[in-house]
Amino acid sequence: MLRIAIFVALLILICGYALWRGGAPERVVAMALLTATIASAMVRADVDHRFVEMETGLLIVDGLLLIVLVVVASRADRGWPLLVAGFHLVTVGAHVIKLVETAMIPVAYALLIALWSYPMLIALGIGTWRHHCRIRRHGADRDWCD
Repeated sequence: MLRIAIFVALLILICGYALWRGGAPERVVAMALLTATIASAMVRADVDHRFVEMETGLLIVDGLLLIVLVVVASRADRGWPLLVAGFHLVTVGAHVIKLVETAMIPVAYALLIALWSYPMLIALGIGTWRHHCRIRRHGADRDWCD
């Protein structure tokens, strides 16, 4: 339970910071991460069956999040969204591996899905901080590529 509390605290802090100080890419990703976290809590299997089979609901949520992250990464005038999309691609890949390799240990599946959330949040936080520094230094920071 402690790890969930730590993750939720980091999620709220970093996404809140991105919504407060970030540009459009940071805000879009923050909202997408918050929405995906809430949706994931709503669609995951009950405790007795969690991660025993591929989590179809989580795959759908993670697939939709990946689409948002790839669109942001392809349009944003920033480098960090590519990193976040790449981290999340590993998460979606874990779902595919569980689908193909049904004997995958449930705890390994759960770890592969959850582990990449932390570097994604860190990248968003650093990206937001760098955006804010550019605003202070130059007075403006372009959000999207032409």
